Amino acid sequence: MKYNFHLSKLNRSTIYLLLLGVGIGLLTTVQWKTKPPRATNSPVNSYISLVDTKRSLASEQNDLKSEIAQKQNEINDKQKLLKEYTASKNEIIELENYKSRVGLTEIKGQGVAIKIDDSKDNQTTVDSIAHAADLRDLVNFLWSIGAQAISINDERIVYNTSIDCIINTVLINNTKTTVPFSIKVIGDSKIIISQLDNPNNLKDIKKRVKNDGLVFEVTSSKDINIGAYKGNFVIEQAKILEN
Repeated sequence: MKYNFHLSKLNRSTIYLLLLGVGIGLLTTVQWKTKPPRATNSPVNSYISLVDTKRSLASEQNDLKSEIAQKQNEINDKQKLLKEYTASKNEIIELENYKSRVGLTEIKGQGVAIKIDDSKDNQTTVDSIAHAADLRDLVNFLWSIGAQAISINDERIVYNTSIDCIINTVLINNTKTTVPFSIKVIGDSKIIISQLDNPNNLKDIKKRVKNDGLVFEVTSSKDINIGAYKGNFVIEQAKILEN
């Protein structure tokens, strides 16, 4: 009898363990077949959201620039009519001069075209790529030698233009732009080229051109066309400039 009791107890234990094993197996199978919920806070989704936001903002910025350009054209047309039918022609001419000085009108003339780009041959280093600081140095130098108008990748450079860097992107007038940088300059091409060729000027850029392959090319041109500034001005700052 003791033997039978022990055997019965052993059989019950075996059955319990078997049922437990089957239960665990079923749970594992269900979990394996069930798709995990979408991770709403995953880095991938955050990145996609940022990309979508960037595209939306870029599209909105382009639309606003087009609207500004359209309004500027309408203003120019009305000013032409005023110039024809008003006795205050001198005031209209003075207004046009102010607009030209602050970059609100298209300008054409002789000058130079400059290209700045990352090295195409050397290994990428901090010295072989073009930086926002290079553009700032170049623009300041060009103003100092008599440039009348400047644009970078078709962004008109005016008195309140900012040239900043965010990682590998350069912002000009808050517009994203990347290499190659095409700089248009209106002014006396002979003077500009002579000053750019002077080894004592822009030493850091020229050193990196020689040692690190930075691209810096200058071409004279009799037909430089620089478009009007398409951003917005602070009225108070514009009044200061007029004075």
